[in-house]
Parts: sequence; C-alpha cells; structure tokens
Amino acid sequence: MTDLMRHPQLRQVARDLELPASDDALRDLREHAIERVRNMMTGWTLDTVEDLRMRVADQLSVKLVFITSHDDIYRIAAEFAHYKLRQVPFPRLLEAEFITGDTEGLLLDNPSPVRGSRRYLAIIDARGPRAARAYFTGWHELAHLLLCPPRQRVFDGFRRSPGELQRRKDPLESAVDHIAGLLAFWEPIFKPALITAASGDLTFGAIETAAALVAPGASLYAASLAATRVWDVAAVFVTCEEGTKTDGTGLALRIQTIIPNDQARSLDLSIRRPMRVPIASALWRAFYETSNTEYAADEDQALWEVAGRGNLPKLPWAVQAVRRGGAVYAILKATASRGLRRYAGNLN
Repeated sequence: MTDLMRHPQLRQVARDLELPASDDALRDLREHAIERVRNMMTGWTLDTVEDLRMRVADQLSVKLVFITSHDDIYRIAAEFAHYKLRQVPFPRLLEAEFITGDTEGLLLDNPSPVRGSRRYLAIIDARGPRAARAYFTGWHELAHLLLCPPRQRVFDGFRRSPGELQRRKDPLESAVDHIAGLLAFWEPIFKPALITAASGDLTFGAIETAAALVAPGASLYAASLAATRVWDVAAVFVTCEEGTKTDGTGLALRIQTIIPNDQARSLDLSIRRPMRVPIASALWRAFYETSNTEYAADEDQALWEVAGRGNLPKLPWAVQAVRRGGAVYAILKATASRGLRRYAGNLN
C-alpha cells in the first residue's frame, strides 16, 4: 500500500478527478469513492450490502447480470443482442470469454442507449467455484466506475475483469481492489451485524453468520479480511497452504497471507510468509486433524522458529482456525486482557 500512496498513475487519476493534491493518492481515491457512495445513500435506508450494491449500480447506470450456467450465456446474448460491438459480434464475444475462455467478468459500454436503459452492462461469471469470487467481482467493476472522471470514456467497447496477477501488478487495479473490499463490506452495515453475531469474540462462525445476513454470496476469505479490519481489538488474518519443504523431501504447511488490522500493527508480531507452521499450533491441527471444524486455542508466538535463528519472541495470542479446501484460515487475537479456553466446534 505504501507504494500505491505515491504511485504516479494513481496521482494522475486523482488529478483527472480534480482532487486536491496530497502525499497519499490511494487515500484520496478511497475517500473520493466512499464519499460518492455516501451521497448515493442520502435519503435511503439500506439493510444489506446487496441493497447498497443495487443502489450504487443504479446510480452509476450499470446493469449487473450473473452467469450461473452455460444456458445463461446464451440467454444474455439474446437479451442484449443490440450490443453490436465493432470488435466481434456480441454472442461470439460471450462464447469466447465465458465458454472457451476463462474470463471472470466483462464490463461493456452500451453502444446505443435508449431512454430507460443502462449505460453499462456488467456480466459476472458465478458458475461453480467462481460463485464466491463473483460477489467481489461485481463490486470491483462498480469501484472502477466510481473513479471515472465525469464525461471521460472509461474504455472502448468492453473491459475484462482483471485476474489475480494483474490486480497485484497494476497499481490502478490494486487500488480498485482495495476500494472494492471496503464497499463489499460497507462498515456501517457489516460491522453492527458482526458485533451482534460475535457477542464479544471474533470467530469464523460469527463472520459467516454476519456475512450471510448482510453480504450473502461473499466468500469466507473476503468476509474474514473485512471482519478483521473492522474489529476494534488487535487481530491478524492469516492463511496457510502446503508448500514443498526446503530440502525437497515433502510438503510443509506454510504461511501464505498475513494481514494485521490497525490495532495489531503495534504488536511484536514476527511471523512472516512463507514460515513453516509448527505442529503444536492450532493452525496445523485445523489443517490436518479437523474437517470443516473451527478450532480454537491459546498459544504463543514462541512456538514458531526461524531456521538458524531459533524461536520467535514471546507473544501470547488466541487462535481461531478452520480449514477450507486446500487452505487453513486463522485469526490471531491478542490475549493481554483475557484468555480463551481451548475448544472445538462445528461450523454450520
């Protein structure tokens, strides 16, 4: 994020939007997008983030459609047959992108808008494993349009939703992803639901309950990132996956993602990717010994060690961990004020 703050491309976007010059372009773009959304909500009572997304799409003149089967592709091609793009006939474009190709989403400019129609059409792939990502993909495309200067053409004909590698490498896509993450779990709606579900303790069960209530369709990964961010006590979201051992003799469970919230940044947190997860950790047990079961335990950072340097400094924390597919998700919570008893419980 530090690189994005001063990136020339983001500074140019801020200038195009006629935002006051500052030393943090990412913050300026984020605040611009959020303020636009706040203005769109004026006079409206919205109960879920899906309600918010529908309102934002309406205000940005975007028609959102989701593909849940192959048949949807042909239905969409027939319904929007008037999209006569210069590059390729519309049905052939959809077939190339969503049947023979691997596109997550398309955002198209309506070539011949009429009274009552939308200026943009966003087509999102929500088939099979793409279903969880589709919730966020829709928000990503809306976030792009929130950063579009008035009267400026966003793209010529259509644009594809970026893949993970492009989102990481392209500064604008990274910034849009950051903003989409905030919008997809709009804090004034998501945080109260999370607090009610959590009853004082941040768990994956509480996160799933809150997300199902106000952000249906969101993945546990995205919801956990958001929940950790808005939680008022120091917490760190961690993911682990198997990777090859350094000696090449087999697989070891290693840290893949580690994201602290603002309150946790002052802690003496020393674990880093791709450190190997110790067998004594709840993260290891959640991956290898349980199935779809949330595991919780008190433990200490001193369990972890760096080859050739020994164990990490002491730092007690409470761990919530659960395996999903080929990864384990975990939340590390500071325990300076209280401890948590060891337990295991089934997730619904």
